[in-house]
Amino acid sequence: MKKAFFIFCVVLTGMLIVLEHQRFRPDQPVSEGCMGCHAGASDPDKSHPVAAFGCFSCHLGNPYSLDKDRAHAGMVLNPGDLSVAAQGCGQEKCHPGIVSRVKNSIMATNKGILNTLYYHWITNGKEAASPVDVQALLAVDTRANLAEDHFVKLCASCHFWRERTPGQGEFAERGGGCSGCHVVKRGEKTTEDLSKFTHSELSTRIPSHNCVRCHNRSARAGLSYEGKYESEGYGTPFEHGQPNSRGLSGRRFYLDLPPDVHHARSEMACIDCHTHLELMGDGKRYEYLEEQRDVICKDCHEPRFVEVRQGDETAERLPRLNSVVPPLEGAKVAYSQKGAPLYNLRQGGHGAALYLKLTGKAVSMNISTEKKAYHALPGHERLSCQSCHSPYVPQCYGCHVTYHKGEFQKDKLLGLETPGRWREGRSYMRFETPILGLANEQTISPYSPCQVFVSVFDKDLSYNDGESFAISAMSPFDPHTTQNASRTCLDCHGDPKALGLGQGLLSATKDGLLFCPTYDSVASNFGQDFAPESFASVNGTALHTASRHERRPFNAKELKAILGVTPCLSCHDTYEDPIYRDFKKSLERLRGGLARACGVSFVYP
Repeated sequence: MKKAFFIFCVVLTGMLIVLEHQRFRPDQPVSEGCMGCHAGASDPDKSHPVAAFGCFSCHLGNPYSLDKDRAHAGMVLNPGDLSVAAQGCGQEKCHPGIVSRVKNSIMATNKGILNTLYYHWITNGKEAASPVDVQALLAVDTRANLAEDHFVKLCASCHFWRERTPGQGEFAERGGGCSGCHVVKRGEKTTEDLSKFTHSELSTRIPSHNCVRCHNRSARAGLSYEGKYESEGYGTPFEHGQPNSRGLSGRRFYLDLPPDVHHARSEMACIDCHTHLELMGDGKRYEYLEEQRDVICKDCHEPRFVEVRQGDETAERLPRLNSVVPPLEGAKVAYSQKGAPLYNLRQGGHGAALYLKLTGKAVSMNISTEKKAYHALPGHERLSCQSCHSPYVPQCYGCHVTYHKGEFQKDKLLGLETPGRWREGRSYMRFETPILGLANEQTISPYSPCQVFVSVFDKDLSYNDGESFAISAMSPFDPHTTQNASRTCLDCHGDPKALGLGQGLLSATKDGLLFCPTYDSVASNFGQDFAPESFASVNGTALHTASRHERRPFNAKELKAILGVTPCLSCHDTYEDPIYRDFKKSLERLRGGLARACGVSFVYP
């Protein structure tokens, strides 16, 4: 029995050796048919060499045919387009899971914009949630109301679902799903010989240009960060009799302002702060941008450094994807609010450093665990960093929007001309000190006004008073104009505009506070008896609507407390002054001292 088993094993081994030698083993990897025509194509990047990936892996099609028409059947030009990204970038062997995250992200759904339009245009501040998002609007060929029609014709060029279009300029560069961010340079045919062409360049080191081409309207965060103030000069001062060279898309121009300190001092790119969870989403569908937000100022300025746990795949993978940032090599890294590793912010033997993701340059971070007086001042717990460190914010007044039912305009989602044409114009734009208010009960934030007049005209060009309306709203946001120096105490406690009352003179009378605005809104025929930048009256009554129910101006009690400090600031003008450690107790001592010395009662505030 043992002898038979031994003979069987010998015979089987011999057969396997013969079969092994009969196998065909090419000297080079077998090339797909695509490479017969495109062998000289450049590599998209070091992680996607054409020699290893070929064309079919990303662009699909028929890799077995040498016939052009058959080879290109089913091919996709942009494998990052969200309509095909699951078969392209997101296939199982490449980047699974990320495409579904991107589809649910706020930059794909645009729910924040749609919610705000519905809130102001449709429900009159009763309901904030829009019943549709971009994907839902792509699936139908009708628009339910003016808010949806306005969005698809004027707002819908910036979202991840938008298909990339050929051509040059900002509009052609927008959209494209994964490619909208990760394509840093478009490919081009340098000759008619298609075996040699320059492929689009891909990178995880995304330049700020890719962000600013969308984020340069509305809040204008991209422009403000770079120190560009969109001016109403429209090309003045002229250069050689022509509009100046400081041009923006849409025949807009800008003037120079001090850029954000992060841009001015360190040339930090957008991706140096904003994480992958913030940009591509974490898989959850959010209604507003701030819900998807991952990074806040203290993540870098009061970081929590942690040793990267072995097996933390994200923390280990991200540095490998960036060739200019040094390897981790045991350094502790900071983490964001949602737990994303800030792999470029590290604590090592020589202190803390932020490595810029585009250049690898190390920026030294001065990390202090000691709370300074100006950051630990009682009563300032709700102040956001931007409230003190953002000295100016874009403020746009008198936006006039007209809608003509008898004309046609392209629906940017359908790509078709549909009835109704929108036109926009504005009275004036200002970059001024921000108004302050509550983004929620825990956070005080800078606000910016949004004043819109919507005029609807029927097909016979008659004014439709029933469908026309006006909005006077305030919105909080991060202006991206951070400066190292903060606003002074008087900049807030002594400025009625900062308190939300508007520009003008604030005085105390025996009957209470009296505010006289600089701007005469009644004479300007705005249809309102308060200044356009006035968020609240002196008794704390809201004059503008806000984009959420929880957002509001300072109420009467809060205004009284803020203004109660003002008389002291002329002498006690530093954060370190002992009277501010317990201001209520300091006032009680002052009242008692005055009563004893003068026999009078101190009643202010």
